[in-house]
Amino acid sequence: MISLELLHQQHLLRDLPSDLLEEIRRHIKMLEIPKRSFVIHRGSAGEALMMLFTGRLQVISMTEEGREVGLNFIDPGEFFGEIALIDGGPRSASVIAVTNSVVGFLPRPQALWLFRNNPLIAERIQLRLCNMVRKEIQYRSNQGAAKAFTRIYSVIFGNQQIPAPKPGEPPPAIENLPSQQSIASMANVSRETVSRAIHALIKSGVIQKDTRRIIVNDVSLLEKLARGEILPEDISIVRSHSQPQRPTPATQPSQPQSPVVIRRPTATLPDS
Repeated sequence: MISLELLHQQHLLRDLPSDLLEEIRRHIKMLEIPKRSFVIHRGSAGEALMMLFTGRLQVISMTEEGREVGLNFIDPGEFFGEIALIDGGPRSASVIAVTNSVVGFLPRPQALWLFRNNPLIAERIQLRLCNMVRKEIQYRSNQGAAKAFTRIYSVIFGNQQIPAPKPGEPPPAIENLPSQQSIASMANVSRETVSRAIHALIKSGVIQKDTRRIIVNDVSLLEKLARGEILPEDISIVRSHSQPQRPTPATQPSQPQSPVVIRRPTATLPDS
C-alpha cells in the first residue's frame, strides 16, 4: 500500500487532512507501466482518475491520416483523466509512458465524491481545466503560425517560467527539455527542422549548450520568439541593438558564477 507521504506529494491531494488521505489510500490502485506502453487509450471509458508518481508520460492524439501527434507531457505529481470522469464521455486522448512509470488509479465513484465534496479539490480541478483550455488555444495558434521555427520555440520555451537575471546574477539555465523528436512531433515539423531552429539560437547567442542543459543569454528575446512577436530571421538584427555593455572591472565578480538552473523532471536535452 502506498504511503501517506507519497500521496501528500500529489498536487491534487496536497494539504488534505490525513484521515481523507487514508481513505483515498484504501481505494487507489498502483500500477507499474513499462516504457512505451499505453496507460489509457482514446475512446475508452473513464473509469478512474490517474496520478503519476514516478516516470514520465505523454498525451498523444492521432491525425485523420493516422499519424501519431505528441501533445503535452505529464510529470510526477500531476493528475489526468478528469474530463471523462466529469462528463461521462470517452477518453479524449491516449496517454503513453515515455519512461518506466508508476501510476495510481482512483476509481470513478471515489474520485467524483472528492470533486463534489471537497472545495480545495474542486478549485484545483477548475484551475486545471482552465489551464487546459488556455493551452489548447495556444497550441492551435502555434499550429497556424507561418514560421516553423516560431512553433518550435513556442513548444520548447512557451510554457517555461524563465526568470530574467538581475544585474550581477548569472544567466538562467534550463535542464531536462524534451528530445528533439518529441519537440518535432508537438510542433508538427521534422526533427531536422528542430535541430536547425536550436542551432539558430546558439549561433546568434540567444542560448548556449552546456553539456546537458541550455543556458539562456537573452530571456526577453527568447520569450518574444516563443510568442511570435519577433520573427526568427530578425534575431541577429534585434541582438545587435540589445547587446548589454560589458561590466567594468570594478563590478565584475571575483569568482565565476554558475547559471541559475530550471529543472524539469525525467527528460533529456535536445540532441546535438
